[in-house]
Amino acid sequence: MNRVIFTVLFIAIIVIPISSNIHLDDIISDSEFIKKIESKFLPTTTVVEAFEIKLTEQEKTDLKVVNEKINNLEKNVYSSTANILDAELVNINKKVNEFVAFYNYEQFTLKNNGIKGLYLNGYHYLVKDKIEPIFQILESTDVNTVVIDVKTDNGHLLYESEIEEVLTLNNIRKKFSAEDLINFKNSYEIYLIGRVVAFQDPIYAQKYPTSAILDLSNGQPYSQDGQFFLDPSDDLARKYILNVAIEACELGFDEIQLDYIRYPDTNNTNLQFDEESTLETRTKNINSFLFEVREELHARGCLLSADIFGYVLIAKNDNGIGQLLESLLENVDFISPMVYPSHYSKGSYGFSNPNSYPYEIITASLNDGLKRGVDKVKLRPFLQAFWHTDEQVRLNIKAAEDLGVGWLLWNNVSNYNLEYFAKLDS
Repeated sequence: MNRVIFTVLFIAIIVIPISSNIHLDDIISDSEFIKKIESKFLPTTTVVEAFEIKLTEQEKTDLKVVNEKINNLEKNVYSSTANILDAELVNINKKVNEFVAFYNYEQFTLKNNGIKGLYLNGYHYLVKDKIEPIFQILESTDVNTVVIDVKTDNGHLLYESEIEEVLTLNNIRKKFSAEDLINFKNSYEIYLIGRVVAFQDPIYAQKYPTSAILDLSNGQPYSQDGQFFLDPSDDLARKYILNVAIEACELGFDEIQLDYIRYPDTNNTNLQFDEESTLETRTKNINSFLFEVREELHARGCLLSADIFGYVLIAKNDNGIGQLLESLLENVDFISPMVYPSHYSKGSYGFSNPNSYPYEIITASLNDGLKRGVDKVKLRPFLQAFWHTDEQVRLNIKAAEDLGVGWLLWNNVSNYNLEYFAKLDS
């Protein structure tokens, strides 16, 4: 009320000139004057009496339906918003895991002066005579990385898997658990790589022949020297290998390495695939699969590498197996060309017996890749720790290190001599 009176008085002062014979007290005391000012400048207020709205039964029903629709709309809006937020959080989590994986790898390699590793046949993980020399090597030399089979050349899974097909395949041969791997990794402060044999699997090919490459000459899954190849264009085969890689990552490996990530190296033209085998389809199927695997692994905090033939570093086509260097590099984090001197034919790089010149052969082969633009960070060759003397194995390692790249030693039966490696200071 005080505000109203003040407003009225203020207007009165502005509107009505104040002369010497008009006093403010007179204005305030003149109730008629106040009423006139109020009626002129203040809106009138109409008091509306309360009234009752009467609805028919049909109108009540209609109103109830409308109210339910409004409630459902509110719920849908909330649910949709929640789903969008959940999807964003999942995406952020994937990006964080990917960042952490690369950051941890970078920090590990900086601290340890690169990757220096060896392959441990997964079947030997529980074999004392095999594993104890590996422990000694890890304790006393500069070796800081171990590659262990997760899915073997025989099609066995060396861990407890929850993949649906394993009930039919009956292919679990458990050698380690997630706890075993974490303890192993932490005890020796190593980088741990899980090897997954991809499109070569005798068990899967024979249990699920429609997912294997078909040999039209006999109507059976195609085999080559006892190896059975899955069809890289088959959806079920791809999904199975992807699921193995995901489980391997979740076991605690830092990186998953795909071997036999290729079509069979054969001149046999009597083979049938889900999708016709051409240069275009082969490279498409191999690289699209690598892309998909890497996406899933990065989201879970693991990196991806691929084993490739050494000649891929120089080949200008896929040689019928789907491995083309430039496209491979786009879809993996690292490549491991198998530059075993014993695998090079007579006359390679000008040497009549390449196996006797490990340093020269490996240097020349890796340089082929570097000249084609392979980043040294992505190049991590498999070196030969078989059919060589201790000195020749050391020359394998020296060739890689002189070029500034990491390395992995391969010996199928897990036999390595301490003399291969540089000793650590006590």
